Amino acid sequence: MKERKKVLLITYYWPPSGGAGVHRWLRFSSYFDENGVDLTVYCPSDAAWPSLDEELKKQINPAIKEIRRPIFEPHKYLSGGGPGVGLSEKKKRSTIKKMMVWVRGNLFIPDSRAFWIKPSKRFLLKYLQDNPGYDAIISTGPPHSTHLIALGLKKELGIKWIADFRDPWTQIDFYHELQIGKRADKIQHKLEKEVLDTADEIVTVSSSCAKGLEEIAHKAVHIITNGYTFPEFTPPVIKGDDKFIIAHFGSMPSSRNPVFLWETLAQLTKEHIPFADKLQIDLIGTVDISVVQSIADAGLDAYVQYHDPVSHSQSILRQRNTPLLLLIANTTGNVKGILTGKFFEYLGAKRPILATGQKDSDLEQAMLSTNAGFFATQEDTAGLKHYLLRAFEEFSKGELTGSANNLEQFSSRSLAAEFCKLI
Repeated sequence: MKERKKVLLITYYWPPSGGAGVHRWLRFSSYFDENGVDLTVYCPSDAAWPSLDEELKKQINPAIKEIRRPIFEPHKYLSGGGPGVGLSEKKKRSTIKKMMVWVRGNLFIPDSRAFWIKPSKRFLLKYLQDNPGYDAIISTGPPHSTHLIALGLKKELGIKWIADFRDPWTQIDFYHELQIGKRADKIQHKLEKEVLDTADEIVTVSSSCAKGLEEIAHKAVHIITNGYTFPEFTPPVIKGDDKFIIAHFGSMPSSRNPVFLWETLAQLTKEHIPFADKLQIDLIGTVDISVVQSIADAGLDAYVQYHDPVSHSQSILRQRNTPLLLLIANTTGNVKGILTGKFFEYLGAKRPILATGQKDSDLEQAMLSTNAGFFATQEDTAGLKHYLLRAFEEFSKGELTGSANNLEQFSSRSLAAEFCKLI
């Protein structure tokens, strides 16, 4: 009988945390037990997660052991004020926000969870000494503080260490926006290099991200994409007499503002009366004011409905009943390697996807390999218009359905098995 392995996963995002960061390891961890791995998860007990979703606790495999410890996050005590404030208060809030960005970039290194590193190393060092037999540690970031916790354990115990990068570190698309000074930038690069040099295995989510990390590490980086547990169900028939809804689920910051898409949709509402009569754009989640302004400038206000964030389970149900799912990649920075977890959820919804992003990106390749819908770049507005009209015609006939295939490459079960082989 094959000997079971014991592995410690260090993660910041774990239920009841909501948001995108939690799903990669919540899904992978479900299949470690069947691959002969006993998993222990170390995570915060009282974190300032961006969102909460208590329902996600139900997805935790009961075979997993959890260790939760307090975390001190100073950034949560700084506030720029709430909604509905006056002009002078808004200016004050903007000033505070800029100050927070500078503090985040220059004093909290590598990130605002830095104060969790030392107490976590002390606790886990004692825990691993008192509970021998662990074969490996996995750290997943961001936040990259998790990697520094693992780095300390690696130095003390020599235990095998797998560093999982869901996003890059200094190559992340918003790194330049953190107002990082020369001293802090030097420290960030030094810590990143030490992590990459010391980890026994490095894993990331896409070929572009792997290439960037390999340029720093000068060694091979494994690619294990985000995944999904694709459900077996028959998608509902969406009748053409309903609204032609194009829906985006999740936050839409200024860096994901697809101005060319709003302008193209506005043109179609002026040129195609049936399209204008049926169009409805649902934005479910936090939307930056710059996106709201671009929509208004395009003349689309009458077609857009803004909705508060919903739970993960509600999001999944709504996706299945949406004619066309909108996926927006960042428009700035090093974004070619970003293959968001939302893409895999959309595949699981069995609805066509309209994705926007950069040409030759990993998202474009994934869209092509799965035949999941249409990938639009700002250089191809003619192709975008053609697809939208074709999708609307199919919708009007009740024939707009998802046709994605080759999904096994993104199965959480098979990807988790790949991870377990590295152990």
